[in-house]
Amino acid sequence: MLASLVGIIAGIDGPPAMAADPSVVLAERAEVGFQTLSNADGLSNNTVMALAQDRTGFIWIGTLGGLNRFDGYATRTFEHDPHDPGSLPNGFVRALLPASDGGMWLGTHTAGVAYYDPRTDRFKTLGAGPEGLGHVQVYALAPDGRDGVWVATVAGLDHVGRDLTIRERVRTGELGFPEGYVFAIFRDRAGTLWAGTEKAVARRPAGADHWQTLSGADAESALALSTGSWSFFEDPDGRVWIGTNGGGIVSVAPGDDAARSHPRLTGRDTPLGRATVRGIVEERPGVLWISLFGGGVVEYDIGQDRLRLFRADPNVPGALKGNFTRGIMKDRGGVVWVATNMGVAWHNSMPSGVASIALGQTRGFSGRDAWSLWTAPDGGLWLGLDDGGLDRLDLSSGHIVPFGRGVAPGALAGTPVYAIRGAGADDIWVGSAGLARLRPAAGERTPQPFPMPGTQGRDVTALRVGNQHLWIGTYYGLVRQSLSDGQATLFAADPAQPDSLSNNEVWSILPRPDGTVWVGTANGLNLMRPDGGFRRFHRDPDRPDGLPHDYVAALTLDNRGRLWLGTTGGGVALMTREPTDDQPPSFRTVSRQDGLPSNTVASLTPGSDGRIWVSTDNGLAAIDPDDFSVSLLERGASENISSYLPGSATTLPDGGLVFGGTNGITLVQPSRIRSHAYLDALAVTRVVAGGQPANASVLNLPGAPGLVHLPPGNRRLTVEFALLDYAVTGTVRYAYRLDGFDTDWTTPEGESRLAAYTNLPPGRYTLRLRALAPDGQVVAERSVGVAVSYLWHEWGWVRFLGLVVALSAGAGIVMMLERARIDKLSATKRELEAKVEERTASLRDANDRLAELATRDALTGIYNRRAFMERLDHEWSAALRHGQPFCVLMLDLDHFKEVNDTYGHLVGDTVLREVAQRAQGALRETDMLARYGGEEFVVLTSHTDAAHAEIAADRIRVAVGSLPIILDGVVIQVTVSIGVAQAEPHRETQTSLFNRTDNALYAAKAAGRNRVVVG
Repeated sequence: MLASLVGIIAGIDGPPAMAADPSVVLAERAEVGFQTLSNADGLSNNTVMALAQDRTGFIWIGTLGGLNRFDGYATRTFEHDPHDPGSLPNGFVRALLPASDGGMWLGTHTAGVAYYDPRTDRFKTLGAGPEGLGHVQVYALAPDGRDGVWVATVAGLDHVGRDLTIRERVRTGELGFPEGYVFAIFRDRAGTLWAGTEKAVARRPAGADHWQTLSGADAESALALSTGSWSFFEDPDGRVWIGTNGGGIVSVAPGDDAARSHPRLTGRDTPLGRATVRGIVEERPGVLWISLFGGGVVEYDIGQDRLRLFRADPNVPGALKGNFTRGIMKDRGGVVWVATNMGVAWHNSMPSGVASIALGQTRGFSGRDAWSLWTAPDGGLWLGLDDGGLDRLDLSSGHIVPFGRGVAPGALAGTPVYAIRGAGADDIWVGSAGLARLRPAAGERTPQPFPMPGTQGRDVTALRVGNQHLWIGTYYGLVRQSLSDGQATLFAADPAQPDSLSNNEVWSILPRPDGTVWVGTANGLNLMRPDGGFRRFHRDPDRPDGLPHDYVAALTLDNRGRLWLGTTGGGVALMTREPTDDQPPSFRTVSRQDGLPSNTVASLTPGSDGRIWVSTDNGLAAIDPDDFSVSLLERGASENISSYLPGSATTLPDGGLVFGGTNGITLVQPSRIRSHAYLDALAVTRVVAGGQPANASVLNLPGAPGLVHLPPGNRRLTVEFALLDYAVTGTVRYAYRLDGFDTDWTTPEGESRLAAYTNLPPGRYTLRLRALAPDGQVVAERSVGVAVSYLWHEWGWVRFLGLVVALSAGAGIVMMLERARIDKLSATKRELEAKVEERTASLRDANDRLAELATRDALTGIYNRRAFMERLDHEWSAALRHGQPFCVLMLDLDHFKEVNDTYGHLVGDTVLREVAQRAQGALRETDMLARYGGEEFVVLTSHTDAAHAEIAADRIRVAVGSLPIILDGVVIQVTVSIGVAQAEPHRETQTSLFNRTDNALYAAKAAGRNRVVVG
């Protein structure tokens, strides 16, 4: 529902500070992950004025057009109804403050102050007048230390009790209170009141009557205070930080009589002085986050006296959506919430051991996509980037030096750098469109072409350095170069040689100490002997412990020396038994069914925690080698990486792991990853009892009677619930059980959190609710009483009295017979209802099957053209709303007519089915393959631009054409031509998109077939 985003960071004070820990240096460049809630997600208005968290844990959001309560999944909106005095008094909510009794105070723009009572689910309002506020326009609220609230208005201050009566009035010019509108009010832990007006800041100690205007200890602080104040914050040491209206921030230490300035924070010429400071929180110990109206959010590290700026950038996935921020808040779980002019943004501030670093020229890098990574012994992190970019990041200083094609003429000419490895002290080998060598110590600024047989003009997909050889993987075979004499040998697939390489497309290489080498290709796993011969291993569908897939994309060893491999389509496998002369190896497979985010694996890396870390096209995960359990990395931690790239992974000297992908890299520090400390905050969010909405808020209050009554005429019950721990909303699962009715727990699919019952028998029940961690552990529980009323004739005493009356009238036997007849009729009725329900269920299943058949192609079993067009409409609408990219691929079998003419249509149908199966296996779970007609297929790739759709298309091309189709001894070689086009919904129609895709397909055919062309 909600887009999970990562924010742009601009370093205001230059490069990161020196640090000995490479992971710390790299983390200094990390992005801040923001998620966003806007009107597209149910927010009443995108202009957010105020934020607060109530006692239960709900997030309250005051906007320009309504009040909202958010539970992590959905919003409940409160609106003004002029015909209902208990409704929200005004839709323009400027200020929010949680009440000590579980309610919520709110200040409005034209209706004064109001109190939301969770016991009644209603609002009570106090406007302006002789018995009310000095003015209806409220700017800020502060607690009074008891049950009331201080209200800042245009006219001054009003102290309002819980009963909404005025306890004290403070007006400008009285008792030393400064003149002007009051924009901010704050009560510190010592009970001192602080007030910010248009031109001054004043304070009143606890127990005092008079106000003292705060002075500045220096010229900069005095000037800042003269601009007035909009925000206050007290840090753990008792120091009060004051945000001003154009002068930045000043602070007052405990016991000080004057405010002091801060060189980075105070003054009109600082980044803060250019905007109004609307809020301050401590994001983590010693680090402040500052909300600026017009300037985004600023981070200030007090100890290092350093600033960082988070600002809106529509070109960066995850930047703040708006720079006009009006407030900031940190909830009880450590999540920071920011009120912006484009909705609410929030970020989990708890340390996670994971950092996302965006690449690109605006961040000092030569490219955005990290195709390859290598950590040099001298402490340099080398990044192979798109479009011939090659950068070195110094892991001690954070300094970046480019070595790619933009620096000087060389070998890199616009093709991504697919592989990097070092050999010896000076040589760095670079794989791109051919092999190149870089010698930085000799003054070379860009890699130079290295004329090695088998690599010239060919994409280099993998590089490995052994004790004696440099190993090079290409699309055309495996090359071995001696490090001593430079002699090179090419090993290629030869169908006539059973001990040759199984496939020329080499993706992974792993030399072993005994001189053998594991080689992963697009069609099989190979073990190369020292004599140059190969032993091939392929997937056997009849062996559950066999190779899970023939496309072997990644190889690594764990700390016990065991081989792990990652496949494209089959997940991850551990070799549990080495091959012998007469036996193939055995494997233990871990796939999506076991919790992997995807079966398409990009890289495998052993971590310092002993686990195997996996990057995929849909996120990161770690596998425990002992019990094969899978731990998923929170998607929000690396959301700017839309897909991880093959082989792009490296280990830092301190054990940090770096994974490369589209738009950036992800740093994982296994030693810092901790289990989440879940909040005990399971709340009831919605109740429908007997078909009517009921007050769910009262069920969450401590000491309140947690009982839901169902009327006798309607015995349906719906209870919605949620764990109000916003750092883990996406991974929590739920369960429920109605004691006295259910015999076991019900665990809804996915994130569903709804307990529903119909036709409950009369009586008393207890509905037990649970929140579950991904491993099934119960992290929070709550119980709700349920009372189902009896109908009058269901009471035992009524039945008994009826029997007595009947007997006393001499009609006992008749009544008993009548009762028996009624019971018989009731039983018959129940039987009929059961049959009706059974037949209804059968009809529903039949309808579901018909619906499924209506969207499936009868021959191949994949989706048909109708289903594809429906999905296209959905993606088209999503792209128009959110700008998310997607592409359409059109596939056509080459020379398929010859297959039909030569072998007949039955064989042709079998070929179509096999092609569909191979193509489906090469795609992600989120992609859609459909038969468009005849021998044409179409693919829709979600959240994918043209560059990455081209990669997916080539993966399909290889999957279809890598092996011939064998039918009854007949060998049929099938290839496909593919046209690719990225949709541009804002500039074209669906028809023009298909025309561009079809033209690209035609171009692929005209260029010789068996290729991919992007239109």
